[in-house]
Parts: sequence; structure tokens; C-alpha cells
Amino acid sequence: MNLSLIAILTLGLLLAAPAIFAAEEPDPTPPANRPDPAALRERAKKLSPEERQKLMRDVRERNGLSGTNRTEWEKRREELKKLPPAERSAKLKELRKEIQQGRGKANQLSAEERDVKRSELKTRIDGQIAELQKRKAEGVLSESEQRRMERMEQMSKRLGRAPSAKQIQKGGPNKDGEVLPPPAQK
Repeated sequence: MNLSLIAILTLGLLLAAPAIFAAEEPDPTPPANRPDPAALRERAKKLSPEERQKLMRDVRERNGLSGTNRTEWEKRREELKKLPPAERSAKLKELRKEIQQGRGKANQLSAEERDVKRSELKTRIDGQIAELQKRKAEGVLSESEQRRMERMEQMSKRLGRAPSAKQIQKGGPNKDGEVLPPPAQK
């Protein structure tokens, strides 16, 4: 009796699930300053093969191992699956170390550069918030845009504050504006 009731309820839930998820509104479109993939492909087609390769090398150097080449990661994942557990953990530690070293180099901005970037980002976010508030006043703001506006307001508030002691401890600038060395490895 109980088993058949559970089976019927489960079947009803499975049948109703697509309708529930279809009713959800998708997240808002990405910001206007982000180029769309079609435009990037079109721009890449206009480059000569040498220029295209140079551009790709530059992107890979900038992004390091955690870059944009997903197929490379998928191949690496398959290789790791085939390794015995001990070798797999050693290889993963090595990869994590490489990624961490690459990130450390890319994120070393001076205090002035960091402040400039922070203010640029805050200005951009405040502009988007103003647009969303205008839409809200007109009464045409959707639920997803409302959530986006709330998240952006939180971001703007955080960007308006000075870095916390926790951020400074993680390698941000200290009181003199100097970048602290990374924590010692065990």
C-alpha cells in the first residue's frame, strides 16, 4: 500500500517537473560590454592564420592552465581517471600547484591600479543599477532583473568599502600599500 502510494507520487512529481522548471524565467542577458561569440568568431575569421595563432597564444599565456580550452581539460580528466589513486592524487596536487602559481602572477596589481579597477567596476555597476531602477520606476522590471539589481547593489556596496583585514591577509595590499607575500606552504 505505502509502496504503491510512493510510486504514484514519484511518477506525478516526475511528470510535473518539466512544467515547474519551464515556468522559471531565464537569467538576464549578459552585460552589453561583453562581446558575443558570433562577433568574436567573425573577427577571428578576418585575421590571417599567423595573427590568429598569435592571438590564441596571448590568450593562453594570460589565462594559464585555467584558460579557455575545455577539450584539454576533458582529455586531462580522462587521463586522470585511468591513473591509480596514489598517482592521481600526486598529479592533482601538481596541477593545483601550477594553477595557483599562474593565478598569483596575474593578480599582482599595485594599490593604485587596484583602486582604479575597483572604481571603474563600481562606476559600471552603478550605471547598470541606475538603468534597472529606471525600469523599475516604469513598472517593467521582471523578477530576474529585480534579483540582478539586488545582487548588483550588494556588489556596489562591497566595492565602495575599503578592503577588509581578511582580504589584506590573503595577499592584498597592507596599510603601506605593499603587496604581502603568499602564505608559507606546508
